[in-house]
Amino acid sequence: MKHIKLRTQMIHTPMAGLALAIASLGWGWDHVMPVQGFQMGCSLVASALLLMLVAKFLSHPKHLLEDLAHPVVGSVVPTFAMATMVVASTLASRQAGLANALWLFAVVLHLTFLVLFSYHRSRQFKMADMVPSWFVPPVGIIVAALTCPQPQFQPLATGLLYFGLACYAVLLPLMVYRLLCCGSLPTAAKPTFAIMAAPASLALAGYLSIIEQPNPAVLYLLLPLALAMTALLYLAFFSLLRLPFSPGYAAFTFPTVIGATALLKLSDYLQTLPQGQGVSQVLYQIGQVELMIATAVVLYVAGHYLWDQIKHQRGFAARIMSELNQP
Repeated sequence: MKHIKLRTQMIHTPMAGLALAIASLGWGWDHVMPVQGFQMGCSLVASALLLMLVAKFLSHPKHLLEDLAHPVVGSVVPTFAMATMVVASTLASRQAGLANALWLFAVVLHLTFLVLFSYHRSRQFKMADMVPSWFVPPVGIIVAALTCPQPQFQPLATGLLYFGLACYAVLLPLMVYRLLCCGSLPTAAKPTFAIMAAPASLALAGYLSIIEQPNPAVLYLLLPLALAMTALLYLAFFSLLRLPFSPGYAAFTFPTVIGATALLKLSDYLQTLPQGQGVSQVLYQIGQVELMIATAVVLYVAGHYLWDQIKHQRGFAARIMSELNQP
């Protein structure tokens, strides 16, 4: 039992972000090339990663509290709840009762993480501590709109969508000011810059998922912002991918996936409009390219995570064998 606890200690909390990206990847491929069971397969892989994190936090509850109090790690903890919502949405067509319960649990968990994150940051707020992953607790809740499993939850999901949009409107200018005027990000937090690309695309995808008659003005606002932020991320990759591997690499994954998903969802919507066929086709093609890039990024980061865990577990096994061989 002691050895199991020590092994789980090596699991990185930001891995929840990778689980979120893997679970979400099936959305995009369902639009482009539907493959029976692909979405479920992605959710199963994500579930395995989430269960590893559950084992870590149950074995080391103190670590969870420390993570929640950390200005960077605490902001990515809610990706655990976001990934759980995506897994729940995958189950909706097979196990409706379980999906509903899991989705509601994840929503409550995310809001709990948001309250705890807000509490810790308000106690010792510094503008220089702000990093792009601070978007995750307040804006990430929009995943609830994207994953709403049943019509009876739509009022709740819609409310969470507008809450996330309002938080994004407030946080975006503050974050831009911090990045431009308050010094560069700490080296350990530099991978979180990738998260700048996620909120606009998430807002667009969530809005299209839950609002039956989208307001064109909202789409005209979110689409250019989503495209610009994704383009900025691609440019940033030239420097971000040169950084030594760290658990923060997980921040590269979901922003690329949700960027592709948002464009494909908007393409589907425009296809239903008489004057939207041409734009729909262009967005579909861009979405395909973004989806392939997102898949490559997810595989790249997952490979690094796997190799990192193999090295840590090998080192742990070697230490155990050394202890056993001592007289």
